[in-house]
Amino acid sequence: MATDKLTTAIGKQLYRVLPEVYRTRDGEETGGQEDLARFLDACGELLDRIRATLDQRLADSFPDNPPAGTACQPWLIPYFAQLLDVRLVSPDEKGRRDEVANAVAWRQRKGTLTVIEQIAEAVGQMEAEVGEGWRRTAATPRIGMPRLPAGALGEEPAFDDFQRHPLWAARHPDLPTATPDLRYPARAMEVAMAAGEFPSNPAAKLTTFAGVPVWWRQVNPHGAPCFPESFDDVSRRTVDLRTPDWRQGYSHPKRVILHAPPPLGFFSPGLFPVHKGDRTLDEKKEHLLEDLIIDGTLTVKAGRVRLRRCAIRALEVDVPAATMDEPVVDARECLFEKMDVQGLARLEYCTVLGNCKTGRLQASDCLFAGELELDPGLVKYPHCIRFSRIPPGVLTTLLTHRNTTEKPVFHAFEFDEGGEVVRRTARFGEPGCAVLHPATPEAVRFGAEDGGEMGAHHGWRYSLLLAAVLDKLKEFLPVGMEAVIVPDLRLHRLPFPPCDTN
Repeated sequence: MATDKLTTAIGKQLYRVLPEVYRTRDGEETGGQEDLARFLDACGELLDRIRATLDQRLADSFPDNPPAGTACQPWLIPYFAQLLDVRLVSPDEKGRRDEVANAVAWRQRKGTLTVIEQIAEAVGQMEAEVGEGWRRTAATPRIGMPRLPAGALGEEPAFDDFQRHPLWAARHPDLPTATPDLRYPARAMEVAMAAGEFPSNPAAKLTTFAGVPVWWRQVNPHGAPCFPESFDDVSRRTVDLRTPDWRQGYSHPKRVILHAPPPLGFFSPGLFPVHKGDRTLDEKKEHLLEDLIIDGTLTVKAGRVRLRRCAIRALEVDVPAATMDEPVVDARECLFEKMDVQGLARLEYCTVLGNCKTGRLQASDCLFAGELELDPGLVKYPHCIRFSRIPPGVLTTLLTHRNTTEKPVFHAFEFDEGGEVVRRTARFGEPGCAVLHPATPEAVRFGAEDGGEMGAHHGWRYSLLLAAVLDKLKEFLPVGMEAVIVPDLRLHRLPFPPCDTN
């Protein structure tokens, strides 16, 4: 059919609405050339562009993130922000759109827990569970202070009915108890409910655990916490007067605690395809690999290789005709466990966990966590490393290009090994590998040329997103209140399964 040869949407529509006699004669009288169809296709090209312009003009009137279809152009977002008096802080385009779209709603509910959680999830692009510091602070009980009914807190009415019984009275959920009751475990528990329904328990919350939205509630708030310092630890403590950061100072009436799961980086389940085993490139051409994980050794014996957003366990380049003028490896936003390159390697936003050996190195905004072995640089072919982390004692001359020797700190995760849960730093191939911890010195977390983090996760902007959330919350918290972001591994695991229907 002639419509199979048409390339424009409106051209196909115009051809279909023609009477059948014209479509038949177009094929017979032109000897199969179908001049009328090609003419309508040429008209359709112009009309398609006009339609796209009108669609874009309509989309440019709405700065939010559309569920589907065309979004407004990014350069318009600052103008919308100026119109609504919004200070944009998110480094992510999606986050900036949410800042503008929710500006009025956030101002109307300024200072509430709902807004704090929405800002963390929109600006930081992360799941967050918000806690109030005053609820974590031990206080002297006041005699005669009325208590909320247990049912309003999601507990059984028996706590109100059996107040004369010491064991029931001591466990009332509204008591400001400071000493944990070691007889009961305090933890998050999933709320049992049918699919598609909402829980009747007023204390139920909806949180995304490991990518799965789950309704849960806090059980035994006066019990011993199963996972101290996690989101489901509601035990009270004395006031912590230390400067607040990710590990201290948030048990304070003037603190807001945001528990957030550490990001998983390259090895998030289902993010990139995984090639198990070794791979060899021996054709004399330029090889391009994008968005790929190679859990093995990548060997390059001929040609050049360009890598974009790849994670490779071992990279070995042994090209006989390798020179120091043109790079045999050109990598951007890549993660390596180790690499051995004979020739010039050009790296940008890359992380090498182990040994890195090259004949000549050009690196920018990179993180070398292991040993760095470089051939002696020549006057004609010098090494160039800038805005990167290099191990101590490599070459003192490399420290003149805004480099640092501060040691990075990677997130520790929990892994099931032999029936036990072990907390350790993630290895190559495991979720969370090479993700920087907030304890990492700022020279590494914000040491890139554009102010972002060094290494393979520069494009994910993990450090900048955390800083943007804290900066944004300063406008929406009461005077004197301060927000703290705490990495919480428990948000990567589902809560305890339900044992009742409450």
